[in-house]
Amino acid sequence: MPATDSVSDPHAVENPTASLPLIVLLADTFTMALGFYMLVPLLALHLLDDLSLTVAVVGVLAAVRSGSQQGLMPWSGMLADRFGHRRAILTGVLVRASGFALFGVADSVTGLVAASVLAGVGGSLFHPASYAMYARLAHDGNRVKIYSLREMLSNLGFVAGPLLGGLLWSVGFAWVCLAAAGLFVAAFFITMIGLPREPPAGADGPAGRGPLRQALRDRAFLRFCLAVAGAWVLFSQLYLVVPLRAAEVLPSTVGLGTVYSVAAVVMVVTMLPLTKAADRWLRPEVAVALATLALGGGVLVLGVWRNPAGLVAGVVVFTVGQALFQPIMNSRVSSFARDDSVASYFGVHGLALAVGGIIGGAGGGFVYGLAEGASSPWLTHLPETLFALWSVAVAVFLVRTTASSEPGSPRR
Repeated sequence: MPATDSVSDPHAVENPTASLPLIVLLADTFTMALGFYMLVPLLALHLLDDLSLTVAVVGVLAAVRSGSQQGLMPWSGMLADRFGHRRAILTGVLVRASGFALFGVADSVTGLVAASVLAGVGGSLFHPASYAMYARLAHDGNRVKIYSLREMLSNLGFVAGPLLGGLLWSVGFAWVCLAAAGLFVAAFFITMIGLPREPPAGADGPAGRGPLRQALRDRAFLRFCLAVAGAWVLFSQLYLVVPLRAAEVLPSTVGLGTVYSVAAVVMVVTMLPLTKAADRWLRPEVAVALATLALGGGVLVLGVWRNPAGLVAGVVVFTVGQALFQPIMNSRVSSFARDDSVASYFGVHGLALAVGGIIGGAGGGFVYGLAEGASSPWLTHLPETLFALWSVAVAVFLVRTTASSEPGSPRR
C-alpha cells in the first residue's frame, strides 16, 4: 500500500475543475521563478561593477532581502490565514514587483536598502500563502506529486531566468529589473483571474494570532522544524562548496554556471520519478532520511573527488537528495496543519529554514576556512567529513522525529 503523509482537507477541491486552479497556481510559480532568477543572479554583478559597491555592502543588502523575507514569514503566514491566501499572494507579488523595479533606478545605498526590503517583504507575503494554496487545492493523497511539480517548475525558472536576464543585460540592467518586475505583475493578473476566492479561515482572539499560536504550540511540528533546520544546514553548502571546488578545477566562471544548470536539469528530470517511487514504496520518514544522506554524500564526493568529474558527480548526488527531500518536506508541513492554519505553519517552517541556512553558511565558512591551505590531511578533509557525519545524525533524528509525529496524531 502506498505510504503517504497527506490528510483529508475539507477545503480541497474534489471535482474536475480542480485542475484549472492548480494549473493557474503552477503557472504562477513558474512566472515568479522566472522573474526572480532573471534578476537576482545578476544583481550582485550590477552592484559591484556598475555601482562600485564593496563586497561587504552587497552582502548586507542580500542579508536585508533574505531577512525581510524569512524573518517575517511566521507573521505573514498568520495574516494569510487570517485574510485569505489569494489576497496575500496578490499583495505579495505587487510588493516584490515594486522592489525589483526600484533596483533598476536606485543608485544610492538608501534606495537599494528600500528595494531589498520591498523584495523581501513581498516574498514573505506570497511564499507561505502559495504553499498553503497548493495544499488547499490538492486532492487527498497527491500533495507530494503537486509539490514535486511546483519545485520542478521553479527549477525550470532557475535554468531559463539567467539566460533571459543575460540577454536583457546587453540592453541595460534597468531593463532586466523592469522585465523581472513585469513578470511579477503578470503573476498578479494570473492569480487574480485564475485562482478561486476563498473566505478567510478566521482566527481566534481579537489580534487574529490563533493560527500562528497553534503552530508555535504544536510540539510535534516544532520537532520536525528542528530536524528540517538541521537538514537545511546541508542545503546551504550547495552555494558554498560548489563555488570553492569549481574555482579549483574549472578554468572560468562560465563552468560554474554550467554546473548549476546541470543541477537544475537533474532536479527537473528526477523529481517526479523519485517522489512517485518514494511515495509508493517508502515511509515519509525513511524517504527524507535517505534524501538527507544523499545531501551529505554529495558534499563528501565534492570534497574527496577534486576534479571536474567529481564536481559534477557530487552536484548530481546532492541534487538527487534535494529533489527527493523538498516535495516530501512541504507535504509534511501541510499535513501537520489544520485547514485554517496552513500558511502559518509554512511561515514558521520558513523561519526554521532560514535559521538552518544561517548556521550552515556561517559554520561552513568557518570550517572551510580552517581547511584552506592546511597541511594536515585530516584538516584538509575536515569540512566534508563533518557534513557527512552531520547528515547521518540528522537522518537518524528525522526518522525518530517524524515516525513519532504521524499526520493526524493528537496535537500536544
